[in-house]
Amino acid sequence: LKKDYFRRKRYAVLTFDDGYKSLNEVLPWLEEQQLPATLFINGKYLDGKSYRETAKEQYLTHDELFSLTSPLLEIGHHGWEHKSVKEITEEELIDSLQKNIEVLSAHPRYIPFWAYTYGIHNQRSDVTLSNNGMTLVLIDGGKNYKLKGSITRELFY
Repeated sequence: LKKDYFRRKRYAVLTFDDGYKSLNEVLPWLEEQQLPATLFINGKYLDGKSYRETAKEQYLTHDELFSLTSPLLEIGHHGWEHKSVKEITEEELIDSLQKNIEVLSAHPRYIPFWAYTYGIHNQRSDVTLSNNGMTLVLIDGGKNYKLKGSITRELFY
């Protein structure tokens, strides 16, 4: 969405991070209501397991994700693993992106968008991902600078 585009009505953009299996419960309702959404996926967990040792949540499997082909859905990146860019080197970030691209780009609803894990980013990661073809989706709250070509997810509480 362009920020300079005048809108007559309020709007919302629905995004879901990680790819939890519980999406199977809400996606039929979104489809029924004709509400578009973007799923930001961690490719490593498409085996259905969790990245947290004690977590109860499960993730969509590869087959479950690839069965979601509604034109109302888009599939983007949330990193290979659920790690902050503060925890990884630039080489690991590029590796994470390449692994995710290898898996997700085959999805018919794939888009080259990247939503940062925990909303944490820095200039190094922004430049690296932008130079590798990603549109960055940032969360707001005063901590994000305005990066040309990025999209801001605003959080309202």
